[in-house]
Amino acid sequence: MMQQARPVKTPAAAGSRPRALIVIVAIVVIALAIRLIFFHENAFEKRADRVTKAIAGNDMGPVLGEFNALTRVQLSNRAKVGQLSDFVNRQGAFKRAKEDTPKDAQPGVHHFTAEFQKGNLSEDMTVDADGKIANFHVRPLGAQ
Repeated sequence: MMQQARPVKTPAAAGSRPRALIVIVAIVVIALAIRLIFFHENAFEKRADRVTKAIAGNDMGPVLGEFNALTRVQLSNRAKVGQLSDFVNRQGAFKRAKEDTPKDAQPGVHHFTAEFQKGNLSEDMTVDADGKIANFHVRPLGAQ
């Protein structure tokens, strides 16, 4: 009597492990790429973040170079900066500035909603032809 050859059993999962790993890595890479493309801060948001943090810290020194010469003079008014710092700090910890400039805004004009722990503020930043901040205003959200 002849014996039949037994089929060799290989674990089904063993062959699919590398393929599953490749799929997982591809999904992670795609998710990171989407986040980088669509959900990153733009340069003006980063700039508004730095200025808002300087205001909250009552120390404009780290961002003085961001402002044009005319505006920089106003930043040396310690009482004015201190009042603005107190106003900003009443909103709690700063989270981020999100740009929401209208499409029809003048060139160089940027609007942000500054998000804080206890609420939001409105920020307007005007950038001059040299790329320096000419004006930076902070006010309650919805106030003119």
